[in-house]
Amino acid sequence: MRTLRNLILSALVVPAFCSTGQAAEKKVVVAGDPPLTQEMLDDYGKFAEWRLGPALARMGGAERLVQMIINDWKNGDKARQKGILAELRWWREDFPKLNKAERERLAGNNPDADAERARQAALEAEAIQRLQVQIHMLQLQQWSNATQQQIVALSNLQAKHHETMMIIINNMRPTGHYEYNPATGRYDRYRP
Repeated sequence: MRTLRNLILSALVVPAFCSTGQAAEKKVVVAGDPPLTQEMLDDYGKFAEWRLGPALARMGGAERLVQMIINDWKNGDKARQKGILAELRWWREDFPKLNKAERERLAGNNPDADAERARQAALEAEAIQRLQVQIHMLQLQQWSNATQQQIVALSNLQAKHHETMMIIINNMRPTGHYEYNPATGRYDRYRP
């Protein structure tokens, strides 16, 4: 939602400020300084429709845009309010002075929106890459932990095996010993 708001609102900023006397005469949607009126919402909807064209529908439509503007006013987002007011002033005062060719050029060519889209895409790609690296590191850590557990288990098994073999060898070992027989010259006498 924030990306959509940033894309729509920051891409359309033109420095100016709307007069508050005109807004006070109209139906107030959200009170504030300046108050948000229905006329402002209608004009901004027309402006966004002209500027974004079919992209506005893909972004949620005019209703979604109106709701975002209302939320900005309710939350007291002064930066967004100034941007919206500047765009409205441009729409009301400067747009009618443009000829058809200039209007088409401005509607189709929006370098600020392109730059903002590219910046947002780069930020999203970077966030995705960081997330992928974190997931990969977590997988490597889990693999390392599992390998360590296997090594410890195998080491314990080998120690148990050695211990068992030593017990078997000690149990099989004869308790007696052979003595030297001087008559034969060999160790052939077994004494238990």
